[in-house]
Amino acid sequence: MTKQNTTKKDLYEEVTNKMIALLEQGVAPWKCTWNKYGMARNYASKRTYSGINAILMNFTPHPIPYFLSFKQAKQLGGKVKKGATSEKVYFYKTLFKDESGQYVNHTKAQALNGMGEEVQTIPVLRCYSVFNIQDIEGIEFDIPEVELKDHQIIENYEAIFNNMPNAPQFVFENADRACYNPISDKLNMPDIKQFETVEDYYCTLFHEMTHATGHKSRLNRKEIMKFNPFGSKAYSKEELVAEMGASFLCAHVGINCNDITENSAAYLQGWLSALKADKKLIFKAAAKAQKAVDYILNVKRSYEE
Repeated sequence: MTKQNTTKKDLYEEVTNKMIALLEQGVAPWKCTWNKYGMARNYASKRTYSGINAILMNFTPHPIPYFLSFKQAKQLGGKVKKGATSEKVYFYKTLFKDESGQYVNHTKAQALNGMGEEVQTIPVLRCYSVFNIQDIEGIEFDIPEVELKDHQIIENYEAIFNNMPNAPQFVFENADRACYNPISDKLNMPDIKQFETVEDYYCTLFHEMTHATGHKSRLNRKEIMKFNPFGSKAYSKEELVAEMGASFLCAHVGINCNDITENSAAYLQGWLSALKADKKLIFKAAAKAQKAVDYILNVKRSYEE
């Protein structure tokens, strides 16, 4: 085994083991917590973490989820405190090979594709270290608290569904079920008054909206477009994507959906077994969930992102 392959395996296993440890404690790690400082982000770039990093960075023990790399702290005139423990941010570095097997850069790969030449893409998992701002000294941090008034919160909730591109048909045909039907492309929700809280209603709605992104007219996920019986591996994987997608959307608008629902708890053991069997599962699910959320929010990511 090459050094590169060993590194890849170790990183996948490292993250998966963190998820397994939380699941064994009865915690669904993709249900990101929300606090008054908002979602975890890089303090220098102001960009929130996405995908697998949104899960990991929102589950650190730090009360203010803002981070800087060693280099960023130095550029801002600060330094990392002695003995500080870093957190890891994971990303894919994509390598490209032309038809002769030679490595080429992204620009050359695009040019070769344009000329009809087949270019092999090789995603390689990498990571870098960041430090929480409480472990950095010499910088006067400006930390605004995120405070929304009740009417602003409801407007934000509603905007998620109202602004979704090519949204499914929203119906009230069954008061006993929240569900998405990919054949009719209809999303059914019980009345909001049937839910214990407004937040419960929108958490459920966001879950079904994530399912709806799998329709052939949107992201065309096979787990949605092919029939998968309840309890099957494909069904469970799609439920995991929907759970994570709902969590990301809830965090986006400030809903704390950290409590495990009865439905989620029923899948805990299944997810635990699946993660132990497939070290890449959590990365695949997080990537699909982020893609679904980006679709719903109409976010276009660049190649570098």
